[in-house]
Amino acid sequence: MQATRSTASVGVSGREPDFIGMTHEQAANYVVLYWGGAMAGRFVGAWLLRWISPGRLLAAVSVGALVLAGVAIISTGHLAMWCLIAVGLCHSIMFPTIFTLGIRGLGPLTEEGSGLLIMAIAGGALAELQGKLADHIGLQLSYVLPWACYLFILFYAVSGSRPTGALDDEPLVG
Repeated sequence: MQATRSTASVGVSGREPDFIGMTHEQAANYVVLYWGGAMAGRFVGAWLLRWISPGRLLAAVSVGALVLAGVAIISTGHLAMWCLIAVGLCHSIMFPTIFTLGIRGLGPLTEEGSGLLIMAIAGGALAELQGKLADHIGLQLSYVLPWACYLFILFYAVSGSRPTGALDDEPLVG
C-alpha cells in the first residue's frame, strides 16, 4: 500500500483539480513530503516500539490512517491534500509491524510463514483496482478502497494477529 498510495495520494490527485485544488504538476512536488513523513514515521515508530506493543501501535496508526483517509474523502483542497500526505506517517510502520505480528508464534514454521507473507504483498494490485474505481466513481471516492484496507489492518492489529496456539496441538509434518 505504501508505494501505491504515495503516487495516487498526491501526484495523481492533481488530475482532479477540484479534489486538492492544484494541477498535476503542482501536486507532484508534494510527493517528497509523503515519503519524508514515511521516513520520519519509521524512526519514530521504531522508537515508540520500545514502550508500546506492536499490536497497539499498529492499531493506533490504523486509526490515524482511517481518520486521515476519511477526511480526504469528504473534504477538498489543501485539507484533503495534507491528509493524504500525512498518511505517510501512518504507513511507515504498517508493513514491518504486520510482518512481525504475522510470524509471531510460528515456531519452526517461521521461515515458511515469512516467505508466504512476502509473496502475499499485493499493494501494486490495489493501485490498479483503485484506478478502475476512480474511472467509475471519481478519484476522491476511490479512496474508500484504502480506507477499507485500513479498517482490516485495525482488525488485524486488535484481534486478527493473536496467535491461536494451533501449532502447540498439532505435530509438525516434514
